[in-house]
Amino acid sequence: MGKHETGFARVERDDYPTPPWPVVDGLAAHVSLHGKKTWEFACGRGDMVRSLETVGANVHATGIVRGYPDQHEVLDFLTERTPSGLAHCDLMATNPPYGPRGRTAEKMIARCLQLLTDGFTNFVALLLSADFDSGSTRSQFFRSPFFDSKIILTRRIVWFPNPDPDRERPKENNAWFCWTRHCARRPPVILYAPTNHKGNQHGR
Repeated sequence: MGKHETGFARVERDDYPTPPWPVVDGLAAHVSLHGKKTWEFACGRGDMVRSLETVGANVHATGIVRGYPDQHEVLDFLTERTPSGLAHCDLMATNPPYGPRGRTAEKMIARCLQLLTDGFTNFVALLLSADFDSGSTRSQFFRSPFFDSKIILTRRIVWFPNPDPDRERPKENNAWFCWTRHCARRPPVILYAPTNHKGNQHGR
């Protein structure tokens, strides 16, 4: 099922646990995560944190409320604060809460771009609906010189089970949207995951 479908009550703070595949594995198919100092800034119960650690990332986890047992601190990402003891990170990655009409996700993208500009991080990867970039009011994010790539997940995510198991069919397509300080000033690229090709990771 899609997490933004209107037939179901919305989960508080959009707390939808992120399954490891095709999510983090899809990102790792194109982005080198091993050994990268990674800030997961909307960690919830820690599902994405654990998946990032599985592929070798060194994860610093924060969230607006304490949920993940090993979460370093409670931090509202939309404030001007950054995590205590984290002066810089290689990568920021999360499945952001959308909020009404996607406004919270938009604010998070804007904050990420600010941190990129300030040099706090080198790379941002956000898991969003595959058509998130189609809204005209969001074009500023995808016309940014930092916008690098879109990794379309060709396997749909089951966010929560349909009450009718005979009708459990995910309806929502998702993609990773990626921004980087080291963009080669070329047009953004479209990638797909899963991929059967090895050695095609971007050296970011």
